[in-house]
Amino acid sequence: MTTSSDHRTPSNPRPSGEHWYELTATLSPESKEEFGNWLRSQLECLEYELDSFVTQNSLRKSLRR
Repeated sequence: MTTSSDHRTPSNPRPSGEHWYELTATLSPESKEEFGNWLRSQLECLEYELDSFVTQNSLRKSLRR
């Protein structure tokens, strides 16, 4: 009799740095630049949103470290 442990599904593949380099090698410089600009704007928005959580007290504690 078979059990569920006999029918294990393989784990999801995890990308390595090699895959990333293969992908980026196929992109045009314009595409890379466009993605970089998009990512930069997303990070700026995130920083702006997170800025509301910074207080003078937390900033002083952070600077002391």
